[in-house]
Amino acid sequence: MKCLVALVVLIGVASCDRRTQAKQSLHDYRIRSQNLHIDDIIGDIEELEKEYAKLSPMPTEDDDIYLRARLRNLEHEECKKGLVPCGGDVPECVNHLFVCDGHEDCKNGHDEDYETCSDEPYRVGSSLGGITTWTDCFNHKPHMTIITITANDKDVHFTPYVGVKAIVAMEINEHSHLVKSLNMKGYFNTGKRILVLVPENAADRDTVYGHAVVCRFTLGDNDKADCTIGTIASKHVCGTFRGGRH
Repeated sequence: MKCLVALVVLIGVASCDRRTQAKQSLHDYRIRSQNLHIDDIIGDIEELEKEYAKLSPMPTEDDDIYLRARLRNLEHEECKKGLVPCGGDVPECVNHLFVCDGHEDCKNGHDEDYETCSDEPYRVGSSLGGITTWTDCFNHKPHMTIITITANDKDVHFTPYVGVKAIVAMEINEHSHLVKSLNMKGYFNTGKRILVLVPENAADRDTVYGHAVVCRFTLGDNDKADCTIGTIASKHVCGTFRGGRH
């Protein structure tokens, strides 16, 4: 009888060991499968990271503003004479005299926002410069042109136009570093985003350098402008440059 009981106990222990081993084997299999799955995921992530690294950087908010402004310029957003666009996705125009007058006339408030009414384009001491390329009038090689604002006069009762004085310097000979400077005066139109300068001395207007400089701040911010140099009377364009803040 004792032998029979011992045999039953041994059989039970062996059966329990087999179940334990089976559970352990199943557990080990699951762990190996999960590890393989994780390895596959890690490999896929690494491949995606390599592909992502090859992509161009995401555009910044400034890039977005610049591209939208360029798109509006290319599409030639139409406004009648004396009116300026409000920007945005819905076409709207307001009188340029209403811009920065303290009252929102655009539905999106663009005519009174900080960027539109900032004094950066005509702030005393600010400079705007770029490489001028001459297309007519003179046989000049490309050279640096820098506009430096020296004074401004803003009438609080008539804000659309701001009187401006500036020095326009042109490095007309890069080898000798010969620089021609002219005292100029004009205005900045806040609605049209345009800076217009002519020689302050009338006698300079009859010289080869006595031309008007016009800069249009229509590139999405106040740090860049498309500028032209041309005759005062006929407004014929002789040279151009893309101005940037200095």
